[in-house]
Amino acid sequence: MKKKTMDLILVLLGVSVLIFVIVMIWLYLITGGIPDALCYCFFTAVTGECGFMGWIKTSKVRQEEREEFKKT
Repeated sequence: MKKKTMDLILVLLGVSVLIFVIVMIWLYLITGGIPDALCYCFFTAVTGECGFMGWIKTSKVRQEEREEFKKT
C-alpha cells in the first residue's frame, strides 16, 4: 500500500483545526474572549498549507499529463 503524504497532512490539519476550534470555544466560555491574533495566524497558516498542497498536486497532475502526451 502506497503511503499518501498529502492525505496524512490533510487529516492532521483537519484534526488540528477541530482541536483548535474546540479550545477557542472553551476559552471563550471561560474568559469571554479569544486571542484574535492567534486565530488569524493559525487559520492563515492552515490556509497557506492547503493552498501550497493544492499547487503541488496541480503541478504533479500537469506533469503526468505532459508525460502521457509525450508518449503518444
